[in-house]
Amino acid sequence: MADEADVANDLIANEVLSVLSKMRQQTEVGMGPIECIECGEKIPKARRTLGFKLCIECAEESERRKALFAD
Repeated sequence: MADEADVANDLIANEVLSVLSKMRQQTEVGMGPIECIECGEKIPKARRTLGFKLCIECAEESERRKALFAD
């Protein structure tokens, strides 16, 4: 009989597999994801074709943060 830790591990493994499956379905070969990995907003096809994983707003914010903390 499985104990609580085994049940929890099974639940975690199933959740990870579910998320990975969803990510694979959303990503076309050679393209970026349909949704931004930061906020979940849709990414335009032209941007996805170039392999971007962030929407424009999140990419701008990321660049702004990098510039603030650059040496």
